[in-house]
Amino acid sequence: MNVYRVVVERDGATTKEPGKTSTDINRESLYYGAESIEDVWHAIRFWRDDPEATIVGIILEHDHITMLAAVKEPK
Repeated sequence: MNVYRVVVERDGATTKEPGKTSTDINRESLYYGAESIEDVWHAIRFWRDDPEATIVGIILEHDHITMLAAVKEPK
């Protein structure tokens, strides 16, 4: 199992002044545990289909991690 970081950018607030317009760019990092980068690519389809989002990159953050438990049951 590997940990991948997906970096996504979206437009933020737009500021308009006479003769000048600027838009903030919001950058988000999302983390996925997956066997391969292809698994991540399929999992982020909602980002790929969003016309207002730009996928900046998919980065391998940690390789060969061991998952001890996917979900912990409440006591």
